[in-house]
Amino acid sequence: MNYLETIDPECAISYLIQDETGKLLAQRQPNKKVPSASIIKIPILLTLLEAVDKGELALDSVHVLKSQDKVGGAGELQFVPDGTELTFRFLAREMIRISDNSATNILIEQLGMNRIQDWLSIRGFTDTQLNRKMMDFDAIERGHQNYTSPTEINRILLMLVQKDKLPANSIAEALVILKSCEDNETLTAFLPTKLEVAHKTGTLDYVRGDAGIIFGRRPLILSVFVENFDDISEAEKIIAEIGKLAYETYGK
Repeated sequence: MNYLETIDPECAISYLIQDETGKLLAQRQPNKKVPSASIIKIPILLTLLEAVDKGELALDSVHVLKSQDKVGGAGELQFVPDGTELTFRFLAREMIRISDNSATNILIEQLGMNRIQDWLSIRGFTDTQLNRKMMDFDAIERGHQNYTSPTEINRILLMLVQKDKLPANSIAEALVILKSCEDNETLTAFLPTKLEVAHKTGTLDYVRGDAGIIFGRRPLILSVFVENFDDISEAEKIIAEIGKLAYETYGK
């Protein structure tokens, strides 16, 4: 992509673009292990849906919100009264729709951090790791960070289009929820407004990322991470430009 030649070389960019069969279309440091930020919420969602598929949990089951469930950062549950009844379907949707950290931590607690990591490990994922809850800054200081890589998060997303890796109900539910993501500053920013995109973004002070499926004439699976940026708007523009170029070159 010639566009990348115009970017400050100090800005670290890693991405992977594939079609729905997994065919490589474009890449740059696709195996780079990066802090996942909220993109780790994709495997959390799929672990939840696996539990539902196995009959261990129902999406319409209710969690009663407690004060200790609430954390800051993204999301609205931190402002909801204690004692409010919330379904697991609602929690899953809020985890993706507005990246609600409280909803995410409730789901991690319900499923168990080890189970989520096991979901990844038994499928051969080594870069993608859930090592802490959301907003656990003490854990970060102790070196417990969440990670992924473009290659691995793309492989997770490919499960949602290749149909033979996950149950049909889980795929359908996951795609509905991922299409509800309301952060439109990155991959979707320069795409046609009616184009369906199932994705999840992530933001930390030192990384901005987006990973998703663009449902154009040719479905595209792509993950983009930007690090070492001076301003987050710079990182968002880079991801948006890569999303636009990918769609216009390969998916339109």
